[in-house]
Amino acid sequence: MIDRNLLRLKLRSVLPRPITGPTVPPFVICRVDPREIRTYLEYAVLRKYRSAGRIEPGEWDLQAKPLSESPKYRLLRGYYDGRLEGEDLTAERLREAGYPDREARSYAAYGYGTYLEELFASIRERGIELESDGPQAERTDDRYDQVAVNVGRDGELIFNSCGFHRLVASQLVGLEEIPVRINAIHDRWWRAHRDAANPFDEHPKLTYTGRIPIRWRNVLTIV
Repeated sequence: MIDRNLLRLKLRSVLPRPITGPTVPPFVICRVDPREIRTYLEYAVLRKYRSAGRIEPGEWDLQAKPLSESPKYRLLRGYYDGRLEGEDLTAERLREAGYPDREARSYAAYGYGTYLEELFASIRERGIELESDGPQAERTDDRYDQVAVNVGRDGELIFNSCGFHRLVASQLVGLEEIPVRINAIHDRWWRAHRDAANPFDEHPKLTYTGRIPIRWRNVLTIV
C-alpha cells in the first residue's frame, strides 16, 4: 500500500506550481529553543503531515491552548518532578490524560515510567537528533517524524501533534535548542515575510537549517 500522505507531499514538492493554494517545501527543518513552544493545537485542527508546508488562512491559530495545561504535559511533568511514581502511570491514568486506549495499554504494559526515564536520560545526554540521521530512518518514513510546529499569524510557535514526548522532555531537562519540522504557516505571517530570500530567516526564534527531501522509495514503502 502506498503511503498516500507522503505521495501527496512528494507530488506537491515536484510540481511546477502548487495546485491547491500557496505552499512551501514540506519538511522544512529549523532549530529553536524548545521553551519558545508554549502552546499546542488539538490533533484534529491541522494534520501532522497533510498540513506540512501549507500556508493556511483562518482562525486555526487562535485555537491554540497553553502546552503546560495539557493533561499529557501535566502527567510528564508530575513524573519528572517526583509527584507521580511509576506505579501511578496505569493504563487508566494514561487514558484519562488523553491517550487512546491501545496506546495507553501498550505504554502501561512496557512500563510508562521506564519509558520516560529512558527518554529523559537519552535527551539529557544526546539531545534530539533528526530521525533522518539514523540507519533505521533510511528504511522507513520515520525520517519524517520530527517535532512539528506551526507558525501563527504573529509568528508564535504552536506545537502540532508530532513528537510530543521529545518536545516536553527537552523542555524538562533544559535543552537550549532542538530541531523542529515546520508544519502549517498562517498566511498573515507569510504575507509579511514571503518576499525575503528565506522567510524563515526573518523569524526571531527560528534558525533555518534545511529540509528533508521526500524520497520515492519512502513513498512506495509497503506499510
